[in-house]
Amino acid sequence: MIADGRLKLGVCLAFAVCGGAGLVGTGCRHGAPAPSAAARPIAAAVLPVVANEARAEFASGLLALRQGTGSHAEARRHLLEATRLEPRFFEAWHDLGWLDASRGNFGRAAGEFRRALEIQPASRPTALALGEALRRSGQFKQAARLYGERLAAAPADAELRNCYIQALRDAGDLTEALAQTRIALGQAGEDVKQMVRAYNSLGLIYYKMDKLELAESALRKALALDGKSAFVWNNLGLVAFARGRDQEAFSSFQKATELDPRYIEARLNKAVVYLDCGDYTRAHAELQRAIDATEADADAYVALGVAARGQGHFDEARRAYARALELEPEHAAALFDSGILAMDYEKQPAQARAAFQAFAELTEEGDPRRREALDRLKDLAATQKSLQARSDKP
Repeated sequence: MIADGRLKLGVCLAFAVCGGAGLVGTGCRHGAPAPSAAARPIAAAVLPVVANEARAEFASGLLALRQGTGSHAEARRHLLEATRLEPRFFEAWHDLGWLDASRGNFGRAAGEFRRALEIQPASRPTALALGEALRRSGQFKQAARLYGERLAAAPADAELRNCYIQALRDAGDLTEALAQTRIALGQAGEDVKQMVRAYNSLGLIYYKMDKLELAESALRKALALDGKSAFVWNNLGLVAFARGRDQEAFSSFQKATELDPRYIEARLNKAVVYLDCGDYTRAHAELQRAIDATEADADAYVALGVAARGQGHFDEARRAYARALELEPEHAAALFDSGILAMDYEKQPAQARAAFQAFAELTEEGDPRRREALDRLKDLAATQKSLQARSDKP
C-alpha cells in the first residue's frame, strides 16, 4: 500500500500532508459540490470573554510549549486546565489539538480540534487540522465528509480540494476522487503548481485502480510541467515498482532524493523495499541516510528499528524505538514494534506488556493491530499465570 508517497511494510511507516500520495482504504461517497454550486460561507462566531484565570493557564501552556518537547506534558496540563476553567476557550482547544497531534495521538487531537471548531466554525486552520487528524487516525470517511462540507462554503479553495481528494483516496472512493481531481485541473488555470498537484493526484488514483499505464502518463504530464518536483518523481517510482521495473523505480527514487535531499519519502521507499526483500543491511544504510537528512522523523526511526531487529541488533532496535517515542510519545507503530521486540526477541514480558497496553489504549476498536496486541496481552497473562502456578508448587 501507499501512505503519502511511502511504501508501507507492516506497521513501520505512516503519513504526511495534503497533496501527496494517499493511503487507500474502504469505499464511501460524499459528493462535494462542483465549483458552480452556490457557496455558503461559514459565519464567524462571537467568541466568549475568557476569564483572567483561564488566560493565565493558557499563557503558561504556551510558555511551556516554547521550552521544547521535554515540557510538552506540562504544557498540556496548563492548556487542559484552561479549558476546564473556560469550556469555550477556542484557542486552548485548538492548541491542545496541535500538541496532541505533534505527540502522535491523532485520535485525541481530532476530538480537541472538533471542540475548537464547534466554538469557532469559521476557523479554516482548525478545519484543516481536524481533517488531517481524522485522516491520520484512520477516520478516512469522516475526514472526507468534513472537507466536502467545507468545500460547500469555499469551492475555489485549492488547498482544501487537494486535502479532500487525498481523503477520498484514503477512504477508497476513487470515483469521487477522480471527479474532484478533474475539477481541480479545471480550476488550476495557469497555476503550474496546482496543475502539477492535480496530475499527481490523477496518477495516484489510476495507480490504485491498477491502471498503471495511465498513472505513469499522468505523472509524466506533471513532470513535463515541473521536472524538479521530488514528490512526483517519487510517485513515478512507485508506479514503476508496481510494473516490475525495479531499476527504473530505484532511479526515480534516487532522482527524488537528488532534487530534495531532505525529502525522505523516496529514501524510506527504497528502505522498505529492502526490508520486504529481507535485505536488512541495505535497508539500514538507507534509513540512516534518511535520519541524517531529517533527524526528526519518528517513522524513519521505527523502520530503522525493524532493520536493526532483522540484523539481530536488538539494543539498536530498542534505541530506535525509544527515539521514535521521544519524538512522538504516543507513536502507535513504535509502541507496537517495541512490544514485538520485547516479547519475541528479548523475552522481556514486563516491557512487552507495557508497550502493548499503551498501544491498545491509543488505538481504535477497528484497528487489526489492536486485536493482535490484545491477544498478545492475553498470552503474556497466561504465561505469567502458568509460571506463577509452577512456582507455587511445593
